[in-house]
Amino acid sequence: MNYRAKYISAALVSSLILFSCKKEIIKEVPKTDSTSIKTEALQADSIVLNPNDTLYGLVDKSVIGTQFLTKSGLAPRLKKLLGADYDQMVKNWNTETPFEKQDNILHAWGCKQHDCSTYSYDLYIDVKNNKINVYKFSESKLTVFKEDNFDIEIKDNFLKDLNIKKENIQNKK
Repeated sequence: MNYRAKYISAALVSSLILFSCKKEIIKEVPKTDSTSIKTEALQADSIVLNPNDTLYGLVDKSVIGTQFLTKSGLAPRLKKLLGADYDQMVKNWNTETPFEKQDNILHAWGCKQHDCSTYSYDLYIDVKNNKINVYKFSESKLTVFKEDNFDIEIKDNFLKDLNIKKENIQNKK
């Protein structure tokens, strides 16, 4: 085989490999049981890289880095839940902790940079029950947003941290 034939063959094989690696477009996400729940928000996403991904994949990832508040499948639900407070939360979520997991609960915390005592937010996602709660600490006031009036059971270290924050706002009054 001459040089030109080898070059054309290599280009052809490379093209075949490139086209075979395209993203899979999912038309419908299969329903699962509550132990491996896929949220309704995932159904809204038209392209899913791995259909087995769940919210647990967010553990140890940044809210800002994943653009969770603005571009995730749950962003419309957060916007509906928070109403007028949604834009303020997105604007003031500058300093943060990555998502943590405890049982079926995911938690992330964010606040206004250099002013956490004025605006901070605790985001809780109950993956098993597919519900969101947001605790907004603003100027010595606590506001709790509960999706479908569902109270996520917060316990252990998450509860301890939340109670400390509640005590801190009581002491500021």
